[in-house]
Amino acid sequence: MRYQVVAVIFAVLQISQVGNVNPYLILSWFLLFFLAIYIGNLPTSGVNRIQPLMSRVVRPRLQKEKVRYYPRITRRKFFSQVGIIMATAPFVSKLLGGMKGRFAFYVREIHMVFPNLPEGFDGIRIAQISDLHIGSFGTNRDPLREAIELVNEANPDIILFTGDLVNNFAEEAKGWENIFAKLQAPMGKFAILGNHDYGEYSRWHSEAEKAANFRGILAAYERLGFKVLRNESVQLFRNGDIIGLGGVENWGTSSFPRNGDLALASRGIRHLPFNILMSHDPDHWDKQILAQDFYDLTLSGHTHGMQFGIEKGDFRWSPAQYVQKRWAGMYREGDIFLYVNRGLGYHGLPARVGMPPEITVFELHHGAHINAMLN
Repeated sequence: MRYQVVAVIFAVLQISQVGNVNPYLILSWFLLFFLAIYIGNLPTSGVNRIQPLMSRVVRPRLQKEKVRYYPRITRRKFFSQVGIIMATAPFVSKLLGGMKGRFAFYVREIHMVFPNLPEGFDGIRIAQISDLHIGSFGTNRDPLREAIELVNEANPDIILFTGDLVNNFAEEAKGWENIFAKLQAPMGKFAILGNHDYGEYSRWHSEAEKAANFRGILAAYERLGFKVLRNESVQLFRNGDIIGLGGVENWGTSSFPRNGDLALASRGIRHLPFNILMSHDPDHWDKQILAQDFYDLTLSGHTHGMQFGIEKGDFRWSPAQYVQKRWAGMYREGDIFLYVNRGLGYHGLPARVGMPPEITVFELHHGAHINAMLN
C-alpha cells in the first residue's frame, strides 16, 4: 500500500503542470476510490489484530445443546464477517457520497430582520450560490439544470454568486450558456471572483497565456449572465428606496491571491442606510470587514464545509473547522452578520458526505429588532 500512497502524492504534486481540466477529473475519481479502499483496509487490519485476543477472552460456556434452526457460526467466522462489514462501510459511504450526495441540492431559507433596512426592501428575497467549480461536472448538464430550477422556484429578487465558477480553466464554462440563461432575478445577477477564478492552480507557459485564461473566465461570467463586481459596488433600487451591494476580489489567509480592496468596493454606497458585501473567503470578515463596521451582511463561500461533516441540531462538526474559523452557516458579531455558503459544486473528491450542496435564500425584513431565523 505504501507504493500506492507515494504514487498518489506524486500525481497530486504533478497535476498543476497540466493544461486542461480533464486530468483533474480523472485524478479526483481516482482519489475517491483510493481513499475508500485504503480507509476500508484499516478496520480489517484492526479486526485481524483483535480477533486472537477476543478468542482468548470470550470462552465457551458449558451448557445443554439447543436445537438450532440456522447454521452454526464459529467465533472466527463471526469476527471475519464483522471485519468485512467494517471494511466495506467506509467504501459504501464514500461511494454513496460521490454518486448521490454531491447532487442532493439543499435549499436553506433564512429570514432576517434589520431596523435600518429601508421599508421599500421589506420582503426582498436574495438567493446566494457559491463555488460551482463547473469543470467538475464535465459534460453532465442535468444536475445544475435541477439546481437552477430550485433557485427559480425560490422566486428570488436578486441572485448573488460568491465566486469559484471554475476549477482553473476558462474552457470549463463553455457550453453552459443555455442552462444559466434560465436563472431568473428581476433585480439582477451579480458575482465576485473566487480564488480558483484566477488560474493560479496551474503552471502556465507564459504570463500572456495565464492572462488570456483569466480574461476568458471573466468573459464566461458575463456569458452566463452575471455582472462581476471587482472591488466595486452598485446601488439597488426597490419601491423608491436604495441599498448598497459591494463585491471584492479574493482576499484570504487560506487562499490567494489577495486582491480584495474594501475601500474601492465601498465607494458610492457609504452614505446608504443598509449594505451587503460579497467576499469569497470568510477569513476576510474577521481580518478586515468587521473592523469597518459598515456592511450589515457579508456573504461568503470558499470552504465547501470540506464536503464532509455532521450537522444535527445544534451539533456541527467538519474537518473544515480546523482550517478556518468561519466554515459554514451564520455568524454574528454585534449587529453584523456573516453567512458562509457550503457551495453548490464540488472540488477534489467527487463526493459530499453530510454536507449537501447548498442554495441559500435570504428574506430580509424591516423591523424594530435585529433577528435571524433559519427555516
